[in-house]
Amino acid sequence: MYNILRTLGLLSLIWISLVFLTAGSANAAGKPARTDTVAAGTYIINVNLSKDPPYVDEAFDVTIVPRNSALKLSGKVIMRPGSGTNGTDLPTTLQAVRDGQGSLRANVHIPVQGAWNIVVQLDGPQGPGQASIPVTVGAPGAMQPWLAWLIGASPLVFIAIWIATQHRYRRSLLTPKTAEAAEAAG
Repeated sequence: MYNILRTLGLLSLIWISLVFLTAGSANAAGKPARTDTVAAGTYIINVNLSKDPPYVDEAFDVTIVPRNSALKLSGKVIMRPGSGTNGTDLPTTLQAVRDGQGSLRANVHIPVQGAWNIVVQLDGPQGPGQASIPVTVGAPGAMQPWLAWLIGASPLVFIAIWIATQHRYRRSLLTPKTAEAAEAAG
């Protein structure tokens, strides 16, 4: 009986640990975290951000999806600091994505916390166009969520050990000793 309880307890602990370790890395099934529809000159585009809010020095994708997939667009994304943010413009060239929609993608990072503008500059058959999307860049947490959960749940291991020890002690009190049982019978 004790071996079964110990095995079940160990399996439960492993299962709970896996749940806590993988909880912080959940993805929204490949969907963007944020989508804004804007007009960049004569081009109507969807601007998809892979993280919302983006964090300091963590790379994220900016994907441009034109409403008219027949347009062959090119251009760049400029990370421009907003008012009160000390930073410089960070240009990144947009790369074509082979998805059949004429999408463009740039992998960017922002080094300073605060207000920023994602400026999209496009060139295409209808001339140049520009659009701007405001974002607020946050600072990452003090520690990773999985580590915080691991530290917070660590007392559960000691509680489980204490309960197992108490169970074993109680069982030893309830089980008669062979020498005492022989004297009581004789």
